Amino acid sequence: MAAVAPRELKIGAIIDKTLGVLERTAGPALAYFAALTAIDCAITYFTLSMIAPLQALAIGLLKMVVGIVAGYLLLDAMVRKTGLRSGKGEDTFLTFFGLSLLSGFAVLVGLILLIIPGLFLIARWSIAQPLVVARGDGVMQAFGESWERTRGNEFQILMAMLALLALFIAIAIAGAALFEKTDIIGIVIGQVGSSAISAASLAMGVALYGLIVGAEKDVAATFE
Repeated sequence: MAAVAPRELKIGAIIDKTLGVLERTAGPALAYFAALTAIDCAITYFTLSMIAPLQALAIGLLKMVVGIVAGYLLLDAMVRKTGLRSGKGEDTFLTFFGLSLLSGFAVLVGLILLIIPGLFLIARWSIAQPLVVARGDGVMQAFGESWERTRGNEFQILMAMLALLALFIAIAIAGAALFEKTDIIGIVIGQVGSSAISAASLAMGVALYGLIVGAEKDVAATFE
């Protein structure tokens, strides 16, 4: 497939379209937020005594699986409701699951190393998940196309992300910093911030997909 020149993005446009995606998918987004918050709070609260390394790893994996499944359901609803689905309706969950695992691990390593590499990967792979769900791309195809399509827009994507997520990041940090680890109030506050970050990040991925890929195919007038 021939390379497509990256589309220059504006920070304001990214924020506006992300809010538009959230508005059009308010029902699924709220359901995702409530369910993810409740499930993760329950997992955290009822496993507080499980502190052995293998136990902690199992809990982390459980939360990750819950997050990926919930994220897939919300992303699928978002691409449908925004008119951005262009695939043949095939089941893309396993591909989405594999891509989410790989990207999550790579971003985590990048953030641990120097932070900047992790942020760079977040920006360059920001439309990989929508490419899988909306169009049915394979894992490596989605990674590669997202990498090329977002080239030169890393700063705009990260600044838009910071503007949208700053409050929710502060809430998540406050839950951990102001309360004891075993305090249910702190657990709930922290998870509220985390769930909001996840929902907004998924919406931004759909918005970016619409701005970069979907609009070129005229599948969603809302992104023009």
